[in-house]
Parts: sequence; C-alpha cells; structure tokens
Amino acid sequence: MLRITPREQDTGLTLVLEGKLAGAWVAELAQAWSGWQGRTDPAKAVLDLRDVRFIDEAGRELLARIHGEGAGLVGSGCYVGPIIQSILNGGELGAAGLRFLWLPLLGLAAAGTLAAAEPAVRLSMAQALDQALTRNPEIHKSLLNIAQSQDERRLAASALMPTVEGVAGYNRTKQNLDSFLGIPSKGGPEVVGPFNSGQVGIRAEAPLFDLSLYQRWKASRHGEASAQAQSRVAREGIAALVVGQYLRTQRATESVKAAESRVELAGALEKLAEDQQKNGLGTKLDTLRAQVQVQNERQRLIQARTQVSTARFGLVKLLDLDPSTDIILTDPLTAPEAVAFTFQEAYGKGLSQRPEVAALDAREQAALSLRDSARSLRLPSLVVTGSYASMGLSPNQPWVPTYTVGLGVKVPLFTGGRISAQTAKAKLELDRVAEERKEIKAQVGLEVQVAQAEMDAARSEVDVATQAVALAEEALVQARHRFEAGVSNNIEVVNAQDELARATDNRINALWRLNQSRADLAKAMGQLEPLFAGKRSR
Repeated sequence: MLRITPREQDTGLTLVLEGKLAGAWVAELAQAWSGWQGRTDPAKAVLDLRDVRFIDEAGRELLARIHGEGAGLVGSGCYVGPIIQSILNGGELGAAGLRFLWLPLLGLAAAGTLAAAEPAVRLSMAQALDQALTRNPEIHKSLLNIAQSQDERRLAASALMPTVEGVAGYNRTKQNLDSFLGIPSKGGPEVVGPFNSGQVGIRAEAPLFDLSLYQRWKASRHGEASAQAQSRVAREGIAALVVGQYLRTQRATESVKAAESRVELAGALEKLAEDQQKNGLGTKLDTLRAQVQVQNERQRLIQARTQVSTARFGLVKLLDLDPSTDIILTDPLTAPEAVAFTFQEAYGKGLSQRPEVAALDAREQAALSLRDSARSLRLPSLVVTGSYASMGLSPNQPWVPTYTVGLGVKVPLFTGGRISAQTAKAKLELDRVAEERKEIKAQVGLEVQVAQAEMDAARSEVDVATQAVALAEEALVQARHRFEAGVSNNIEVVNAQDELARATDNRINALWRLNQSRADLAKAMGQLEPLFAGKRSR
C-alpha cells in the first residue's frame, strides 16, 4: 500500500509518500504526479520518500522520470537512500548492486539492530497449508463445534449414571394424630406437637434399564463423529482455497519472470535496431518498432507484477497474516509427477475418503439412534432408588440411622404424541441424508471425471507448449540473425517476440492448469491435505 499526502507551502509542493512504491501503486503515483504537474512548477516540487519501505524497478523508473522533470527527491535509510542517491547521481543501481546492498542489512538484522525491518515470509506449499489450517477462523469454529458435540455426549452419558445428592433438613411439626392414623379418637382429635425434628443423609437414584437413554447416548456419539467429519470438510475447503491461491501466485510469479526476461530481450533488440540504423543497415522505422515493443513489454511487466501483488494479498488473507506481510514462494511452478488412476479407482477412493461422506454416515447413524430412542420410550424402564440418613427429635433426643431402598418400574401410558413426533423427525432426517448421499455421489463422480479430463488435457498442453517455446526461441534467433545481416527489417523480429511471449504464457498457463487439475482430483478423492501437506488430515 502507498499513501500520498500533498503538502502545499509557500516554497512549493511536497508529496509525502508512505508504504511501498511497487506494482499498482506506481501507476497511482504517476496519476497523482500528472494531476499536480499542471498546478505547480515541477522545479518547486519535492517527493519525500523517507517513509517508503520498498521500491521496485517500475517505481525507480518513475522516480527517475519525475526527477528528470525537475522535482526533488528526499530519502533515507539503508534501502531507499542508495536508490534515491543513484537517481540523483544519474547512475544505475542494478540487481547486483541491490544484492550487495542487502548484505549489510542482513548482518544488521542478525545483530538485532534493525528492529524496524519487515523481512519477507518465505513459504512452501506445505508451510502455507499448515499456517492456514492453524490460524484460519473457519478451522477454529469447526473445533468449537467438536467441543460442543463432546459436551452433548457427556450430557447424554450422565443420564445413564447414578445421581447422588446430600439432604439435610430441620422441621417444626404439629400433627393431627387422628388424620395420620385414620382412626378418630374419643373426646376429639389427638394433637401431637409441636415438636422439632431433623435429618442429615444422602439420597441416590440410578436407572437399571432404560433403552431410550442408551439410544440417545449412542446418537450423541454419532453426533460427535459428524462434527469431527464436518471439521475435516472445513479443513479440506480451506486447503483447497490455499492451494488454489498458492498456485495462482506461482503462475503470476512465473509470468513476472517471463516478462522481465522479455523486457531485457526487447531492450537488447532496441539497441540492435539503433546500431543498425547508425550503420545504415536499418531504418528509423525499425528503431521505432523496437522502441514500441520495449514499451509493450514493460506494460506487460507492470500488469504481471500487479497480478503477483494481488495474488499475494489473497494468500495473506487466507493465512490470516498481517496485511502488510510480504510473501515469497519457495516452491516453483513445475509439472508434477503423473499418478494414474482409473475412474473407478478415483471414484471409489472419493466415496470412501471424502469427509462429506463420513459426515453423512455419522448423521445417518445418529438419526437411526434417535429413532430407536423414540421407539424405546414405549418400553418399561427400571429405576432403583435409595437413601440413608440420620433422623431424630431435637433437642436432647438421640438420632438414629434410617434407610430406604426401592425398585420401581415406569411404564408410559400416554405421552401426548411425543413418541410419534420424535420418530417422524428422525425419519425426516434419514430421508434428508439419503438425498444428500445421492447428491454427493453424483458430485464426486462429476469432480473426478472433470479433473481427470482437465489433467490429461493440461499434461498434453504442457508438452505442446514446451515445444512451442523452443520453436519460438529458435524463430527469434533466426529473425534476429536475418536482421543483423541486413537481409530483412525487424518486422520478423517483432513478430517472433510476440510469438515467443504467447508461447511462454501458454506454457505457464498450461503448467498452472496441470497443477490445479491435480489438486482438484485430490480434493475429489478426499486426499487434498495429505497430498500437499505431506501428512494425514486430522
């Protein structure tokens, strides 16, 4: 990101830049400068770059052009300072110079004296997956769902366990003895009390046989298994997004490399055209064509760098990193090893390993258990109860231990339609699972077929595109030799450049499609995370 803050003073205009002068932000500065040019004298304008952290090649070229129009440049720091100084001195600070510039920076960082530096994060595909599957909020939410299902299982299990409670009481009682005994006494009712009594003890109850509670506990276990499978579904979804974004970033990075190479080649051919014109072997038109080609390649380079930046921004978001984090991919975009699966093999693996199928299996078993639990409500249940306490009159009277033991049978006679409603609800869930199972089977079959077809086509495209690149390079060499010999103009050279650019882009896109289709096939088979992370999915 680049922030541009204009400050108008009596002495002139100061544009304060903060952030990174790279990618799309180069065009942003160019547009801002173009707008201010008509309102102020460039000789009285200054660009303050002291808060700029990074400048790419396109940004450096824009600063050199702005300085050439009369504006001043102010910069400091171990990185920006030498770049500004080279522009002011009219010198070049190439890649070799930048490498030597970074050597002292790395030493300072190792010594701990460069606290403000923001080193780029180097990530392989496996590291990016591990980062996303550790930090992504969707993964955390799925883990919370698992924890909730575990609590529900423990709650269902507690209904099968004995319950024990302590009891203590102190009562003041006045009792009609006639009503208590059920026999009227002569002379009127006999009254006992008031008197004080108390008790201290424990009371327990335990279900000896209750099939409904047992089936509900089984349903909670299957619910936990369903939550775990849904967590795997979430992991596979995040893994698919990360793999896809990583591959898109790889493709954009390769496009930048190819564009930089074409810019360098176009510059060399431009110099050749100028030399040919000076020696009378070429025309001004040849030189103009070469110059136009240089500008075209530079424009493609700017677009490619913008694509890299936007692809990295998306990857940073998926990895839940700070938005200002710069990422460097360590895995190159290459053709993967061919692993052949027949459709039936891949389809079978998908049905047995896809987490969506496992989630459906668990939901089906949970629904069956809930249906059986509802039906079991019609059966008798056996409950044992008991209590042990010390009771007596108070005060100054001895207390004696007492106990009760009971065995009871509960038989439901009327439940108000609760059993039939719960049974119908479980049946609806089973019907829903059956329909979703048909849908996922069809989806797995479609994904496997499409991924296999695209992978076969992409592998053939890579072979064809690789040959096309070799032929285009040879054609460019031949066209260049003909132009150098003066037997043709540089129209052939320009056409050969365009053909080489097209062939290179086709090869990069074919490699990307091959890797993406391989990832799609792995996802269809339920093996995406193990394939790219190198470990079993949890």
